[in-house]
Amino acid sequence: MFEPNDLKGFWEENSKCFARFSVDKPRVPLVLIFEDHFLSRLVPMESTFRYYNDPSYALDVHAQANDVLEREIGRRCYPEHGIYYIKGAFEVLMGAKRIISEGNTPWLESEIEDINDVKKLIRFAEGWTAVIPDEWKAEKEKLHNKNGKKLLFAHSPNGPATMACNILGTTNLCLFMMESPEVMDEFFEVMARKYIEFYETAQTEDNGCINREGLGVNDDNCYIFPPRQYERFCAPFLERLLGAFAPSPGHLRRQHSDSAMGHLIGILNDLGVNEVNFGPEIHPLDIRKVMPNAVIHGQVPPFVLRNGTYDDVVSYVKRDFEAVGGNGGLVSSLAGVVPESTPFSQIRGYMYALETYARY
Repeated sequence: MFEPNDLKGFWEENSKCFARFSVDKPRVPLVLIFEDHFLSRLVPMESTFRYYNDPSYALDVHAQANDVLEREIGRRCYPEHGIYYIKGAFEVLMGAKRIISEGNTPWLESEIEDINDVKKLIRFAEGWTAVIPDEWKAEKEKLHNKNGKKLLFAHSPNGPATMACNILGTTNLCLFMMESPEVMDEFFEVMARKYIEFYETAQTEDNGCINREGLGVNDDNCYIFPPRQYERFCAPFLERLLGAFAPSPGHLRRQHSDSAMGHLIGILNDLGVNEVNFGPEIHPLDIRKVMPNAVIHGQVPPFVLRNGTYDDVVSYVKRDFEAVGGNGGLVSSLAGVVPESTPFSQIRGYMYALETYARY
C-alpha cells in the first residue's frame, strides 16, 4: 500500500494520464468527487445552516477539510479560492423553494400544484430577464471585500430532467407528461431558452466571458423518463444546451447521471455526448457498445468502496480496465460521488489498485 510520501507522487502521475483514447500515458487516471455529504462527516462544523449561507465560513471549512485530505490521500479536493453560491440557481429563480435545515444538505421543493400553475410559470418565464439578483451580487461583493475570494454563480448545470423535477416536482412532472404533453412541450421549450440565457449571464458575471468549448451537465433524474418521453421533452433541451456551449463534436459534452441509464444511453450517444458517468448498475461494456466514442468515468460502485474490502475494489478496477480500458477511453471513478464516512484506507487502496493493475 501507499506510504504517506508516495501519495503526492500518485497525483503528479495522475495529471499525465488524461489523454482521451490514448495509451501513451502511464495508467488509467483516477477522478474522485467529494461533496458536502462527505464533508459533513469529515470535519466538525459550527452549523450546517451557516455553511450553506455564509460563503466565507464555507471556504474556511473547506480549508480544514483539505488539510485532512492532503494528509490522508495526498491532495486538496474542496475549492478554497472560489465557491459556487447556489446549486440549482436557475430552478430557484423559476420558483423552486430552497430548503435548508440544521444538520442536512439543501434540497429544492416545488410550489407547483396543478397544470394551471405550469401555464402561469411559462408566461412568467417568457417575460423573465436573465439577471443575477442584487442580493446574490451583494454576497459576492461581501466575500471579495472580506478576503479577496470569488463567489461563482455558474457551475455544471442540472440537465433537463432534474431541472424539471426541481421546478415542477417529480410526481407532478410524471403526471403532466402523460396528461398534458402539449403544455410540457411548451414548458421544456421556454425553459431551454431561459436556461441558456441564465447560464450565459452567470458565466459572464463570473469570468467576463462565456465558455463555448465544453459543457458538463448533472441529470440524475433522467432515469425516470421512458425513452419516448425523454426523446420528446429532454433531448431537444439537451441538444440546445450542447449547441450553445459545446457546438463542435470535438468539444467536451459530459453527462453525469449516477442512476440506471441503460434505457437512455443510445439517445445520449445520438446527441453526441462524449463523456459519461453513469450508475453502478451498468456494466462498462454495455456503455461502450452503445457509446463507442465516449470516455467512461466509472464504474466502481460507491458503496463497494465504502463498505467492501480491498479485494472487492481490486476486482472492479480489473474488470473495468479489462473491459474498456485497453483503448485509453476509461477514467476510473466511482459511479457517483465518494460516500460519506468512506475510510481513507479504502481510498488509498483504490489508488494502489490502479497503480498496480491498470498500467499501460
